[in-house]
Amino acid sequence: MNPLIQIILILLLAKLLGELVERTGFPALIGEVAAGIILGPAILNLISPNEIIEFFADIGIIVLLFMSGAQLNMRTFAKSEKVGVTTALGGVAIPLALGSALGYFAGFGLRECIFLGIALSITSIGISVRTLVDLRELKSRIGMTIVSAAVIDDVIGVILLVMLTTLGTGMGSVGEVALTVLAIAVFFIVIFTAGRQIILWSFGSARSAHTHEMPYSIAIIIAFITAVMANEAGLHYAIGGFIAGLILGDSIRNDRYLYDSLAEFAFGFFVTIFFASIGLFITFSLDTFVLPFIALFILIAFAGKILGGYIGSFWYLRDHLRSFLVGLGLSPRGEITLVVSKIALLSGLITASLFSSVTIMVIATIFLTPVLMTRGFGRLRSKDVPPHADAK
Repeated sequence: MNPLIQIILILLLAKLLGELVERTGFPALIGEVAAGIILGPAILNLISPNEIIEFFADIGIIVLLFMSGAQLNMRTFAKSEKVGVTTALGGVAIPLALGSALGYFAGFGLRECIFLGIALSITSIGISVRTLVDLRELKSRIGMTIVSAAVIDDVIGVILLVMLTTLGTGMGSVGEVALTVLAIAVFFIVIFTAGRQIILWSFGSARSAHTHEMPYSIAIIIAFITAVMANEAGLHYAIGGFIAGLILGDSIRNDRYLYDSLAEFAFGFFVTIFFASIGLFITFSLDTFVLPFIALFILIAFAGKILGGYIGSFWYLRDHLRSFLVGLGLSPRGEITLVVSKIALLSGLITASLFSSVTIMVIATIFLTPVLMTRGFGRLRSKDVPPHADAK
């Protein structure tokens, strides 16, 4: 099928289903992911993941996180650093332990057990952020805790994935893991010192240009360059985009026309393609629905993140419902888990039936998390103290 026709079909169905879902009071991303499932190999098989769609999807996750970072104030976000660290550690350690234990009691081998633990420890930052944006809770203390924990979660996830790859291929060593950690550390040091000054100077210079759209172009270029730097350090593109948005946040928010233009650039096309592309990765087989531990697998997927997020954040938030929502916000798994699972399948690390189980778990967390978060924030708003009050 012509790639342009594929994009048209994805946009039409994703926007239509997204609108229908949003009218019911839930985040539009549910409909956008569903569009990918319907058009993809899982149901109609009209569109399969390909380089063009994956390229647009990469841009989508970069600009989604860039705009999310731009909505936040760096000083305020930095205050959530401690709670973010403890929440991320809890949100990784507990799912990792529970997933590995599930694999052990289900009779899997050591490699499969470790894979299950890692698969459950990785949060889809894109799903979490889009849900918070749709619910208008990104700037709340709960939202900033979720985002900061998800960013740290991604760093830990990269290290775990290097370990998994080493285990699966029989290649690599402790030195390879150490090198990855060093590259990530260098990236963060550079980007928040000299990199920050260069970013602010570049954007400030763009404002004095005679071409009126120059600040718009420079903002996008900065987002892409920072995303590439993050990727070269071993992180996901999205982390670089988020940091660029966080650094430029005050400058972008002060220009409402620029902010709105960037938001339309992001959510009008690329972000929609990103969420639909997640659905395209999902496939079903006979094994998908017959494994007896799938229900338990999904339950543990939610329980691990909710418990880890709750324990990690309660000391700081001092509120049961808020801490529960933090853990719930870390629950979705998405495209990264699916890609990692696919690699593990092709390398012989896991079986096709286990891959099918992971697929169902990802679908469940993608669709249930926004629904549960909508209800959870609704209950929080019904309290005397609104959820936004603690972010001021």
